[in-house]
Amino acid sequence: MNEQGGLQKEAMTRSERRKRKRQFVFVCLLFVVSACVVGAWGMVKRETNEQKVIEQFIIALRQEDVHTLRQFIDVPLNHKSLSPLFAYLRQHPEGYDRIRKELERQKDDRVYIKGLTSTPPIFLMKLSQGTYKFEPALYHVYVQTNEKGARIFINNDYVGETNVPLTKVGTYVPGLYEVKIATDEHERTETISLFGGERIRMIRLDFN
Repeated sequence: MNEQGGLQKEAMTRSERRKRKRQFVFVCLLFVVSACVVGAWGMVKRETNEQKVIEQFIIALRQEDVHTLRQFIDVPLNHKSLSPLFAYLRQHPEGYDRIRKELERQKDDRVYIKGLTSTPPIFLMKLSQGTYKFEPALYHVYVQTNEKGARIFINNDYVGETNVPLTKVGTYVPGLYEVKIATDEHERTETISLFGGERIRMIRLDFN
């Protein structure tokens, strides 16, 4: 009788162990599924937020809304410093789509390394303290000329003189710029577009 009771007790113990094992497996599966769902939801939410911010940024560019753009752009800018960008986009409205496509590619493939890549995106999207910011490309402009002592103007602002054959005139955000060199007798002007491409730009302006 005792032997039969022991067998029944052992059988119940095995049954309980199997039950507990199934419960443990179920809890583990539930945890994994929950983690996957939460992760996927977080990814979708992030993608949605990024897309929303990109659209808001493009709208602000189209409307030339300096106040909103200053909140988005990660360098101090005012209406004057944004005017070349507005001028370019008015002449080249396809530029809005180009900016949007570049920003959307950055969400999936952030291959640009600041300071190492010679062709930066027009705007680099980044997350700073929980807020999305857009960092404009900075283009370094040089003037080559055979005229020593010529005055250099960028968008009618005096920036220096040509004391050496190759003169750095400044660093500029994306946009349309008019580069002019002038002496008391002559002047020469060229319009350049800084909108994608190499960071270093050289403009040749000679007097014949």
